[in-house]
Amino acid sequence: MRTTLIKTLLSSLLLLAPLLAGAAGNEGRLFEMQVNGASRSYKLYVPSNAQGPLPLMIVMHGGLGNADDTERTTGMNRIAASNQFMVAYPNGTGARLMKKRRTWNAGKCCGQAAEQNVDDVQFIRSMLGDIASHHPLDRSRVYATGISNGAMMAYRLACEIPQDIAAIIPVSGTLALNSCAGAKSVAVLHIHGAKDSNVPYAGGMGENAIAGVAHRSVPETLQIMAKAHNCAGSSEQALPDGSELTSWSCPSQAAVQLRLIPNGEHVWPGGDSRRNRKLFAGNFSASQAAWDFAKQFQKNR
Repeated sequence: MRTTLIKTLLSSLLLLAPLLAGAAGNEGRLFEMQVNGASRSYKLYVPSNAQGPLPLMIVMHGGLGNADDTERTTGMNRIAASNQFMVAYPNGTGARLMKKRRTWNAGKCCGQAAEQNVDDVQFIRSMLGDIASHHPLDRSRVYATGISNGAMMAYRLACEIPQDIAAIIPVSGTLALNSCAGAKSVAVLHIHGAKDSNVPYAGGMGENAIAGVAHRSVPETLQIMAKAHNCAGSSEQALPDGSELTSWSCPSQAAVQLRLIPNGEHVWPGGDSRRNRKLFAGNFSASQAAWDFAKQFQKNR
């Protein structure tokens, strides 16, 4: 009886081994580097058997988050494995006693990073160079997304280093700078939940004013983007996944769009976290939408 049980357990482990190996292979590798005298880090996921220069999606965590959590909850690695692009999960900065609770200096927000004027733009630029030293990178196809404070940071990258970023997909976070004329060559897909109480669609502090700042509204943010792109009017349509798409008419190839989730809250739509499953019950995947949008664009280099 005991021998039979042992054989059954061993057989089960052998069957599980490929699945466990696949799970381990779907996690990014941690890299550390020095930027402006400070230690910074990021995780990099490269699809197995990847060859040649690959596109890159930068995915930035929200305020008080970190790269590990963002990699786990967005499910972006699954999209990357199917479509052969790399994913970078950079870490913001945190207090000495709260190193896992990190923020980005996106302008007016957020936390210690903004208060100490941390140069996160330079960190991302340095990270791109470091990534290229580990795997061939298609510098014409670098995209940036993120949630909340990470979305605000994606906007800042579009504003300040548009030569390095082909498209941004901010999720649940608005522009935290006073202007963004530099983004005229960067495509924008903004994803937001209509019931977001942290970064309200209509702007302001919100019910859960964790950041302690009044956020710019989604309409005003996109008006600034549309002006930078010299766009004219907009059109709306309801999509099968339940989201509502607004597209601006822009003369340049860099599009400006909004995907509004009517019942969406302050989460990554379609993500893997327990909080996401509780607060978002739709069929919309922000990770899939980010890639479907971004892959259309590249920089002339």
